[in-house]
Amino acid sequence: MSHSPSPLQIATKIHFYLMRELGQGIDVEKMLKQPRYARDVLLVCDACSGTELAQLAVQYRSARDLYKRLEQQRALQPGHASQPTDWAKNTTGFGVSRPMTDSGPATDLGADAQPPEGERTKGWLSRWRQR
Repeated sequence: MSHSPSPLQIATKIHFYLMRELGQGIDVEKMLKQPRYARDVLLVCDACSGTELAQLAVQYRSARDLYKRLEQQRALQPGHASQPTDWAKNTTGFGVSRPMTDSGPATDLGADAQPPEGERTKGWLSRWRQR
């Protein structure tokens, strides 16, 4: 089985080829994340027919399509449920975080609740320094 280069590897080759030939590279990360930017870069590569750039453009499109198909297949496999992006940005999936207290995680004591008499409040930093 032959190893085909990833879109990242091909985009990096395009960047270095353009740096060498034109003195101007591309933003590789932007090419991988923004389809319109990738389209524009690939159109420039296509315009350089007969060069390595034109071949790299064809390779990039093939690799990108292959990776998309692999991701779709992986998402359909049992145990690999994709997570909504908005949900994943704001949580680890282990529930809502609460600030720490001396006795451990904060509990829902209500607005008027006070810690027990004699319990001295220390921050986690001062406890860590004592170790």
